[in-house]
Amino acid sequence: MAILQALLALLARQAGRLLNTVFGWATIMLFGKVPEDRQIYLSVIAFGSVAWLVALLGIVFPSVGTFLLAFVPLPEWVDATWVRLAMLGATIVIPLIVGVIGLRMLDSQDRPKDAAATAKAILKGFPYTLGLALTLIMMTVFAPVLKIQTLIRRWTNQHVPIIVESEDYLEVVGEIQAALRTRGWTTTRHEATWMLRVPTKVLTLLAGGAIENLVADELTTLKAEELEVLLHPSDLVISGQKTDVIQARTTLVQQLAFSKAYLTWTKEANELEDRLWSLWREMKARARAFVPADALMRLGAIGHDLDAAGVPYEEWEVLFREKQQVETALLRMMAGVTDQVAEPAGIADEAPVGSRLPTETLASPNGLVFRLVGLLVVAALALLNHMRQRSASP
Repeated sequence: MAILQALLALLARQAGRLLNTVFGWATIMLFGKVPEDRQIYLSVIAFGSVAWLVALLGIVFPSVGTFLLAFVPLPEWVDATWVRLAMLGATIVIPLIVGVIGLRMLDSQDRPKDAAATAKAILKGFPYTLGLALTLIMMTVFAPVLKIQTLIRRWTNQHVPIIVESEDYLEVVGEIQAALRTRGWTTTRHEATWMLRVPTKVLTLLAGGAIENLVADELTTLKAEELEVLLHPSDLVISGQKTDVIQARTTLVQQLAFSKAYLTWTKEANELEDRLWSLWREMKARARAFVPADALMRLGAIGHDLDAAGVPYEEWEVLFREKQQVETALLRMMAGVTDQVAEPAGIADEAPVGSRLPTETLASPNGLVFRLVGLLVVAALALLNHMRQRSASP
């Protein structure tokens, strides 16, 4: 008998590990890979919601509840009444904890300011917990099916960190579609599979605005014959053959640099991305009327702040690449290669100014002076940088 109990306990633990794996798949498929600062909160809320459902079950069936929570049978000397009381306490406390953590997931400016609003937000943890528990149970069933479908097609998935505001979601979908089109992928818009839509609708119905920055109301997949792209509010999932996925990812991180989406995920990095976006748009709007020396000074200040910001390397790399794109566009304007800032998708294919403007325009005094000043500024900056490096060397 003791051997049989030990064997059952071992099997239960193995089943627990399997469920943890499937649970991880379910969370990623539902929300995507969320930013690291929210991942811990989301994991606690997800496991808490499932524990709440088990505790609810334990009120009616104490032995079942304790077995599901600890994977051990309830000892005979433990009174079921005490177990029911403990489970009842858990069903009250866990949603309150979920409500508190839900507040922590909001940006500081979005959190309620007074005590009454804070208490109301915490009490929303009850429907939030119920909705998330039901959603994760459904996803625990659907996730293996979706995983098997991917394996059958011999596809791979890659995740691109991205932050999309709910009001900009469909516009960003269009920008992704346009970016893929520049590299030959003609995609069509489709609703995400019902195995993602149904759980999302359940969660949205019960949790309301508490999860609007985690799930999209109109979760959309872009489909081509050899590629699929699914956009979450905090993740971009690219699926396809390995080579296609790598090419699509490279294309998207370049083309979405100045879109409505953030490619960084911390507040400090978002602010630097806003400054680069603002400079890019101002250069694009004013074209040749833009003063290159001012732009270079602003770009230098952004570069200095980027080095001092101490953001994670992955975000630094994104911001450095965007800064390089702005700098390249600015130098092209200063050198007279183009008279306007093009979107990333058009930079490589843009025709030189000489093929679009009359010769006398390029030869006019204003055009010559503009190019001469630009070249002198670039030369001066290069000389200063060289002198700084020489003075710093032993």
